[in-house]
Amino acid sequence: MLLEQVSLPKEVKNALRKWGFIELFPPQLEIVKRKLISSGNFVLAAPTASGKTLAAELAMLNELYGGGKIVYVVPLRALAAEKFSSFYPRYKGLGFSVRISVGDYDSSEEPLGKHDLIITTYEKFDSILRHQPSWIGDISAIVFDEIHYVADEGRGPAIEMTVAKFMDLNEDSRRIALSATIQNIDEIAEWLEAQPIVVEWRPVPLKYGVFCRGEVIFEDGKRYSIHNSRDLSGLILDCLDGGQVLVFYMRRKAAVSGAKKIAKLFRKHEVKVEKEVLEEKANELIEEEPSSHLAQELANVLRCGVAFHHAGLSHKMRALVEDLFRKRFLLALTATPTLAAGVNLPARRVIIASYMRYDSMVGYSRPISTMEFKQMAGRAGRPDYDEIGEAFLIARSETEAKKLFERFVFAPPEPISSSLHSVTKLRAQILSLVALKEPTNAREIGEVLKRTLFSIQGGHKLIMRIVNPILEFLQKNGMIERVGGALLATKLGRRVSQLYIDPMSAIMMVEAMDPADRILRNSNHDLELSVLQFIGMLPDMPKLSLRRREFDKIGFMMDEIDYLIPLTEAPLASSYELLQTIKLALTLKAWINERSFGEIEERFGVEPGDLHNVVQNTVWLIYSFSEIVRLFQKKKLHRYLEMLMNRVKHGVKEELLDIVKIPGIGRRRGRVLYDAGYTSPAEIAQADVARLASLPGIGEKIASRIIQLARELSGGAGSSYRV
Repeated sequence: MLLEQVSLPKEVKNALRKWGFIELFPPQLEIVKRKLISSGNFVLAAPTASGKTLAAELAMLNELYGGGKIVYVVPLRALAAEKFSSFYPRYKGLGFSVRISVGDYDSSEEPLGKHDLIITTYEKFDSILRHQPSWIGDISAIVFDEIHYVADEGRGPAIEMTVAKFMDLNEDSRRIALSATIQNIDEIAEWLEAQPIVVEWRPVPLKYGVFCRGEVIFEDGKRYSIHNSRDLSGLILDCLDGGQVLVFYMRRKAAVSGAKKIAKLFRKHEVKVEKEVLEEKANELIEEEPSSHLAQELANVLRCGVAFHHAGLSHKMRALVEDLFRKRFLLALTATPTLAAGVNLPARRVIIASYMRYDSMVGYSRPISTMEFKQMAGRAGRPDYDEIGEAFLIARSETEAKKLFERFVFAPPEPISSSLHSVTKLRAQILSLVALKEPTNAREIGEVLKRTLFSIQGGHKLIMRIVNPILEFLQKNGMIERVGGALLATKLGRRVSQLYIDPMSAIMMVEAMDPADRILRNSNHDLELSVLQFIGMLPDMPKLSLRRREFDKIGFMMDEIDYLIPLTEAPLASSYELLQTIKLALTLKAWINERSFGEIEERFGVEPGDLHNVVQNTVWLIYSFSEIVRLFQKKKLHRYLEMLMNRVKHGVKEELLDIVKIPGIGRRRGRVLYDAGYTSPAEIAQADVARLASLPGIGEKIASRIIQLARELSGGAGSSYRV
């Protein structure tokens, strides 16, 4: 329906005009029809690209023009960045202040109070709630995007408790939840005290099919032959009349191998691509990290108009691939399912190359969920480019094809279920509730837990059976105390909650303090390796996988490390897990000794994206360790951990720490400057521009900028990292 025909508040309609909208789609019209622009909570389930975000924005705009504050919450940092890049120019043009807040879990973000629209992740928002900034009560509407993530075993509990805590702290704020698919939307609406809305309309109709022996069988029974092809090659080439293809694989290696095969296919058939643009971008990749085998592989397929996308790519690699695909320089993209859960990259044809995934918990491969299939298939069809989108599964026989239709195409997605049954996840949340509401008691904590999806689905009595043992555990380990009938967080418990770490990690840190202190005073021992291995044992630290050829090599190090806690008391299920922690320590040691991405990739099999995640988690946990140590007034160990944290953050030896304080000077430029004799910001501040510009990777423009920045820092140029 045309915008002019729709009854909307004047300011909202003017904003939409300014943004270039001339009509509203069914999801937006449904919000108007139900009079949810100015008041009310709602849960909207609508297909990808149907305009459900804009439907939420109608209510957001109304709140903002009424002087309200909006928080927009997403499950992934990549999604937060995508939303920010979309929202910032549009809302800034209307005179509203927009900010993004991700990472740094030890900040109240009090300054965010002056902004109108805040984009953040669920974990970050949970961390903000724990610090109790003054502006939480000012939030007039909150959007919970991709709400189906509440079922995720990993981050689901944090999402669920974040929603419950916010509803308890700010009952008057409007609640808006969005998802592409919610089978049990009435339950989710009951949880959020909201109206359930389901809109099936898609801007580009979606056709499902199964590719079997050179023929596509569509859901309506019609068939379409791919000439001279019984494999994926014909299915891909058949789509290149202005279309793009997105192929999903369950494993990274399969995605990379698939991209190589498609690139070879494109070369054989001389598929036309923008060679100059792709060559330039491929060269940029290699220049960024010349020693990286992964970068070289990506550059090679990129030149053919093909790319692969998975979590092992660095941020710059992923951003480059996504940009080229959006601009249609890439005709084919292979990816793991993480792409379907992340950024919006639609293609005319989506191919799910495999529907089986290895499950380490059971030790064999099993089919993916129907929900995951629908999420991947939902990427099919590019608005403004395609008249239809196609999503295909692959079968080896007619019998298998029939089963795939029944299991994935015709079947509804699984209901969204709470993951809050994990005692490990729940104990951190219970501690946060005590710290947030102190003085409190079990009854008040129970009132907050009544606001969880778990309480609705499993019953309030069931969740309360878990709470009392957790409270006893927290009291026994010095996190909370009982004063009369009240529960209070101890100084340690309050800090642990603010640091956003598992209480078990904090307990291990307290136990590791004295051994670490002793090793620090004995210069003959390698404390950094001990600390890094210890960080690898913490429940909060994801594990690195081991390759078979690494077992013996890493096993030799088992007797070379001074363990900060006895291995008999460590939360390790096997010697394999111990080897994983040692691999993590060796990988990080190579990183802080300035080994390149390529060297680390070659030696440890840790790809740039994985290394980035490991570094981020390690920085957070060493910082947390240093803060726990500071509580116990171990000043020398605190300074040491601060120094080690900054080395991990920047990936440098200790001698470079002062230099990399200067914005824009990373580990590579820092090493170039140090080796050229510039060992501090003060020396760089006094440098000659021409001499600095002559150094590798600097140049005149960068030289002028870092000299200026160094002058601003040179007043406090002395190192603050010495032990």
